[in-house]
Amino acid sequence: MELTASASSNMPGQLRPLNILRDLSAVADLVEICFSTTLDAEGRSFLEQMRHNARDSRFLHWAPGVIDSVSLPLSGFVWEDHGKIIGNVSLIPYRKDGRRITLIANVATHPEYRRQGIGRLLTESALRRARERGDETWLHVRADNPSAIHIYQQLGFQERARRTSWRMRPAEINTEDLPAGLLLRPRRPADWEQQRNWLEHANPQEINWFSPPPSAAAIGPQLWNTLYRALNDVHLQHRAADWENSLAGTLTMQETSSSRQALWLALPPHPREEIIRALLMEARQRFGRAHSLNL
Repeated sequence: MELTASASSNMPGQLRPLNILRDLSAVADLVEICFSTTLDAEGRSFLEQMRHNARDSRFLHWAPGVIDSVSLPLSGFVWEDHGKIIGNVSLIPYRKDGRRITLIANVATHPEYRRQGIGRLLTESALRRARERGDETWLHVRADNPSAIHIYQQLGFQERARRTSWRMRPAEINTEDLPAGLLLRPRRPADWEQQRNWLEHANPQEINWFSPPPSAAAIGPQLWNTLYRALNDVHLQHRAADWENSLAGTLTMQETSSSRQALWLALPPHPREEIIRALLMEARQRFGRAHSLNL
C-alpha cells in the first residue's frame, strides 16, 4: 500500500517536519490539551521534561545530531495553521535484538481541528518515513479510543498485545486475616527462577522493550545483583506467598522518589484471588496510605 500525505484543498494549514529547535514547547502544550483527561503523573512529568528541553541550550545543541539514534521523541511531523501547531506525531527509534523499530507516539490533533483527516495524514507520513528507513513500526493506543484504533487498522496495524496498568490511590489500610494455608514471607534466592519465569510470561520479550519489568540484574538475588542495585540507586523489596507450602506468587516493590510506587506482581497463569489480595495489602501496609501504587 503506497501512502501519501497530501491534504485536500479545504483542509486548514499544512504538514511539515518537526523542528526540535522551536517546536517542543508547542507540541507539549498540544499533547496536554488533547490528553488532559488521561495524563497520569508520569505523562505530565514527560511533558514538563519536553518544555525544559525546549529551554535548555545544551540539549538543543546536541539533540539534532542524535535524532535517529536515541530513544527520544526528537523527530516527527507537525500540522501548522497560521503559525499555530494543531497536530503532531512523534517518531521514536529503538533497537531490539538487532531489529530497528520505530515507535509512533504522541499522535494528537487539537480538538477544534478534528474529523478533518489531519491525524490520519500525520500517521501516514510517519509510516512512510519508518518504511523508508526499513524499520518495523509499532504504536500504543488506549483501548477507549475507537476512532484512532479504526484509523490504525485501516492503515494495516494489527493488535499484538494489551497492557493494563492498575493504580491504587492513597487510601486507608484495611488489614485482613490471612486465610488458612497462606503464608507471606521474604523472597528467598530459591524463589528467583520461578519469579523470573512468571514475569517473562506476563511481559513477553516481543513487547516489553518499551516498558520492561525490572531487569534480572536489578531484581535477582545474587551478590552481583545487589551491587548493581547499589551502583544504580535502585531500591527494591521482595515478598513471596506460599499456598499450602508451595510458592504461589511474588511481589517486587520498587521505591521511587515520587509519591507513586511501582509494584511488579509475578503469578502463575491462573492465580488464586487470595494470593493477589494478600500481596497487594502487603504493599499498601509497606508504603502507607500517603502513596499511590502502580501495578
